Amino acid sequence: MTKGDIYTKEIIKRILEEGTLDENPRPRYLDRTPAHTLSCNHGMCTYDLTKNESPIITLRPIAVKLSIGELLWIYRDADNNIYNLEKNYGVRWWREWCVNKMHYSLSGDLVDGPNPFKGYYFDSKGKMIELGEKSSDVNPKTDIDSNEFILDSKFGNVLTKDASLGYCYGGTVREHNLFNKCVNDIKTNPFGRRHIINLWQDEDFKKIHGLEPCAFLTEWNVRKVNGEYYLDMCLTQRSSDFITAGCINQTQYMVFLYMMAREVGMKPGRFTWFYNNIQIYDRHIDDAKELLSREPIFCEPKIVIDDNVKSFDDMTQNNVRLEGYPIEEINKKNKKLKLEVAI
Repeated sequence: MTKGDIYTKEIIKRILEEGTLDENPRPRYLDRTPAHTLSCNHGMCTYDLTKNESPIITLRPIAVKLSIGELLWIYRDADNNIYNLEKNYGVRWWREWCVNKMHYSLSGDLVDGPNPFKGYYFDSKGKMIELGEKSSDVNPKTDIDSNEFILDSKFGNVLTKDASLGYCYGGTVREHNLFNKCVNDIKTNPFGRRHIINLWQDEDFKKIHGLEPCAFLTEWNVRKVNGEYYLDMCLTQRSSDFITAGCINQTQYMVFLYMMAREVGMKPGRFTWFYNNIQIYDRHIDDAKELLSREPIFCEPKIVIDDNVKSFDDMTQNNVRLEGYPIEEINKKNKKLKLEVAI
């Protein structure tokens, strides 16, 4: 099994055995029931990329390409526009955190605010649609309607071309020039100990914003071994919904280390993930037990970035490949989980 598989089983077992139940949770399920969690505090996973260790798992399929798209959107594009994220990268999981929600009225007019209708929504033609069903006015693959807006059939909200997360994530990277400052620091003073990208900016949170970042802090260090320069990185995550996204977050930030190492002309070294609070939602407990019961698939997945791409600015999702990952076998043996989302 991969090292990611080993850590995944260890973490799930720890939460199920030692986890404590929270009180008065902020998140709720779609039926508005409070989404309680079992959680543990403090832990870490570490991977030596020079030995091909990886957080990538085989216990279920991982959306590697989508996670890379989100990474490019935050750090390369320094963008907080959710419409761009969906159209350019196919990532849909930020819809409910849009700070400027809109909906269609019964006359098909665009109106400010989230969809107020219970159990249904209206499309741009004024047609009433049951929640979960897609309007005939949208492209079923992109959810873009005839007005070129994204219409979310789960909630009935409309994402216009300026749909935004506000002052967080990519907005914070852009506001404080965080990525470029870190790159320049590493290049000019590689053995310094202040190479930090911190998405937790209190001043930004005083402005309109969506979700405060969960994976919020990366710290970068350089080593020279036998004449070669290696770039190490640790990620600090304040909260991890482990069954839904724990492995995805680790994978995308491991890829970030590969990308940053390419940017500063070094080799990727050690990646460490620190979690502060790690949790399993009460409606995901059976899914957690299912993952524990699954047998991993032997493989040695490897991240490969096209040799001709020298700059982070020029990178695309297709420039990064995951080799040695038997996705067809994983889909057949350890199929995707249908997880109920809490927001």
